[in-house]
Amino acid sequence: MLNKLKKLLIFLFSQAALCVLYAQENGPSQIQFIKTENAPLIESIEVKDKDILYQQYSMDLQQFYMDLAANRKTAAMFYSYRPKKEDTIFTIAARFNIPAETIACINGLAAVDYVIAGKTLLIPAAPGLFVLDAGRVRIEKPANSLEALIQKKYMEKLDDRSFFCYNINERYFIHLPDEKLDATARSFFLDVKMKTPLDQYWLSSDYGYRPSPFNGEKQFHRGIDMAAPEGTKVYACKGGKVISVVKMDPTFGNYIVIKHPSGLSSIYAHLSKIEVKNGENVTTGQEIGLVGKTGRVTGPHLHFEIRQNGQSTNPNAYIRH
Repeated sequence: MLNKLKKLLIFLFSQAALCVLYAQENGPSQIQFIKTENAPLIESIEVKDKDILYQQYSMDLQQFYMDLAANRKTAAMFYSYRPKKEDTIFTIAARFNIPAETIACINGLAAVDYVIAGKTLLIPAAPGLFVLDAGRVRIEKPANSLEALIQKKYMEKLDDRSFFCYNINERYFIHLPDEKLDATARSFFLDVKMKTPLDQYWLSSDYGYRPSPFNGEKQFHRGIDMAAPEGTKVYACKGGKVISVVKMDPTFGNYIVIKHPSGLSSIYAHLSKIEVKNGENVTTGQEIGLVGKTGRVTGPHLHFEIRQNGQSTNPNAYIRH
């Protein structure tokens, strides 16, 4: 019992510390400053053994839903949780009784297959979407494709001062409590497979050991070669962030590297044209370049690689042929 009382006191002091509100002349009426490491940590979300903070979270969430139904404007309360090995974003959302997309957008989780084990997640006692500010306080640049889609969709609502603004881990968000992901964003969020980077091609060289096309010696091919006419459109196999754009490399010629969730990255080499910039967020199926024959090649084709935590892996396990 003493431990529970101690945790409750820690909760009260923690909430008092993180709920710093201030007024700005001609600015947002309230900005709440939140840091994940300062949010009260809920250790157990099991029904039979409720953490006292989990109980408090449930009461805060119930009160928020009641205020929302009564059209009363209420600031959200924030907690944190460290996922267990068996947890998924959907099981966590079910336990906390809020949509999975609420947890995703506030924690920068671009897709359902994002690895959450070992991370500490921020859990708001409120449903809805936390959308990156687009100028009410400052313009926040999306860090992934899901954030970009959500910000673009709700751009016109972000100046509405009836919605609360939060500084979450040094980034400003506007909370839209009644909103959910639209069909496009939901499709992106739920899509754990990858799109084939070319619509039409023939597989000229598979993943694994092969004779070198230049000297005949046995070597390991870390990707697949997809032969297609020069100028054929190349698409991003999955949404992510462009982390490298290289031109006229002696081996790969013009190539692009895209970073995806869960430690995955994809490489597109020998391009005749690159249509994205370094640091740009791209969506699944977005055109990123054109097939070419730059670098060390015997003819026009796309050299395509998938890497997991920097190590090459067979692309055939990911893309839809």
